[in-house]
Amino acid sequence: MPPRVKEGKIIMSKTYEISGMKCQGCANAVTEKLSAVKGVEEVRVDIEKNQVTIEGKSWKWSLSRALKGSKYELGNEVK
Repeated sequence: MPPRVKEGKIIMSKTYEISGMKCQGCANAVTEKLSAVKGVEEVRVDIEKNQVTIEGKSWKWSLSRALKGSKYELGNEVK
């Protein structure tokens, strides 16, 4: 997905597979955990596709670490 521009800044977007989600409550928990990661500007979860899209500047290991100890696990980047 190409970067988008928001308020004059280029915003990078990456989509990852995510496991462990079954309902909107799960999606809300994932959104809350990933939104707390430094550099994350927006989180969009797609329960049906088991994917999460992250906008902003963040490292995959930071995102995975935010989910550590939960039933959710970040997978491969979706190209």
